[in-house]
Amino acid sequence: MSDRSTKKSRVDGSTARKADFIDKHVGKRIRDRRRSMDISQQDISEILSVSYQQLQKYESGQNRISAGRLFMLAHILKVDVGFFYKGLPPGEILFKGKIDELDYLLPEIDAMPPSSLRQALADLVQAVQESEKNSPGN
Repeated sequence: MSDRSTKKSRVDGSTARKADFIDKHVGKRIRDRRRSMDISQQDISEILSVSYQQLQKYESGQNRISAGRLFMLAHILKVDVGFFYKGLPPGEILFKGKIDELDYLLPEIDAMPPSSLRQALADLVQAVQESEKNSPGN
């Protein structure tokens, strides 16, 4: 049976998330803006010091683009970085069911002084998260 997880193993053993629909959206916005300015993939790829094939992968959403390269692309394409994210659903919709109030509590727990109370709170939060993941409605 194949593992259909959202992570890819790298040679160094670390993992990177696969490109997702946000990456595809950003890539499409890059491609559309580049075309509207009548700039070739070759021209952009030379400025970014990547192959035009790599730029094609960015534009198709097949590969993720780093924050630094996205910043450089915004400059080249004469837009602000936020341009690439316009048209995405609001964060509340994107993260619905993935982030909840408990996720916001964890940093607060970590900031508390070490004590048995801190450990008890951390255990409680973890138990609640586990029970929510295993509940029949999820």
